[in-house]
Amino acid sequence: MNIMDYIDWRGDLSFAERGFNEVDNLIFSELAYAEMQDIVPEAFAFTVSLAELCEKYIALGYESVLINDPRPLLEKAAACVRYKDVRVGGYVNKVDQGEEVQFAAMTFALGDGTLYVAFRGTDNTIVGWREDFNISFLPQTPGQSEAAAYLNRLAAATTEPIRVGGHSKGGNFAVYAAAFCDPTVIESGRIVEVYSNDGPGFNSSLADSPAYKAVLSKVVKIVPESSLIGILLSSKAARKVIMSEAKGLLQHDPYTWCVRCDRFVTADGLSPESTFMDETFTGWIDSMDAEQKQAVVSAIFDSMEASGASTITEMNENKWLSYSAIGKALGSLDKATSEEVTASLKKLFDAGKEVFLSGAKKSWEQWEKTRNQLKNN
Repeated sequence: MNIMDYIDWRGDLSFAERGFNEVDNLIFSELAYAEMQDIVPEAFAFTVSLAELCEKYIALGYESVLINDPRPLLEKAAACVRYKDVRVGGYVNKVDQGEEVQFAAMTFALGDGTLYVAFRGTDNTIVGWREDFNISFLPQTPGQSEAAAYLNRLAAATTEPIRVGGHSKGGNFAVYAAAFCDPTVIESGRIVEVYSNDGPGFNSSLADSPAYKAVLSKVVKIVPESSLIGILLSSKAARKVIMSEAKGLLQHDPYTWCVRCDRFVTADGLSPESTFMDETFTGWIDSMDAEQKQAVVSAIFDSMEASGASTITEMNENKWLSYSAIGKALGSLDKATSEEVTASLKKLFDAGKEVFLSGAKKSWEQWEKTRNQLKNN
């Protein structure tokens, strides 16, 4: 059972009849990927229902190239009692290559007297992926700043209790917004819960800040057992590890998350592959200072942008031209930057090797211990 099956099961009951739960959270986080330009106004007026949003979305011919295409979920949600009359407002979408920002947000008024703010995750743009990596070394990315400002505007324009959430980078934005919005918003008690659905963490300076620690009690961090995105960077929030129908990186797709009734199906813990990647990237990132991280990210994404493509799809459609431009851009790096990037990548491979050898050593020690116990018996 996944989120689509959940709507078949629970879709006949309104939020007033059966309260909000963690599966509803993921559904709104996935709906955040739907294009709402020329449909939902920026004002927090909540004049558009989800049913109307779906009708106009189809009429305008909006399409998605993401694996987690929001249209199937939007169509199903718009046809059921639970979601069709949910009102949507406060739509903002900003993608700016110069500012290195990809940010989108909207707010859902559930009809039970509460609001859910959904921050969109990484889309198909190269600048969107670049911002994901910028999170590792910048004290604040433009998207994070936009998220906190958005939550401040919503709090000033409304009076209802607020839940905040998002999937992937949207989950990072949700936690950041709750932690670094105007302190009066937190002090008022209006923020009920903060959901990070397989969202990355933060650089160590933010993760150690009092503002971040102050909202941890409200944070619900959900990751699939083979998570690769949600384990990145520092997070002090307790993880709820859940099962997925997919393997590896494909578990990042919300449609694959396993649902039982109104809850996700919990797993025993992170998979060995996820743990390996977590320890490898943590060791790599901790081995570099902010300037080194920036050098690596700039080298990679400057070369991608040199191809002339603005989206991952455009790069794939013109693979050889893109790869040629990327190769040329990397080849033109000055000696100092080139050495910096090479040294940093070597640290990544060394970190992976150390984690592998450490794991192998533990496995051998466990085998030896078991063998000795069998001998003694």
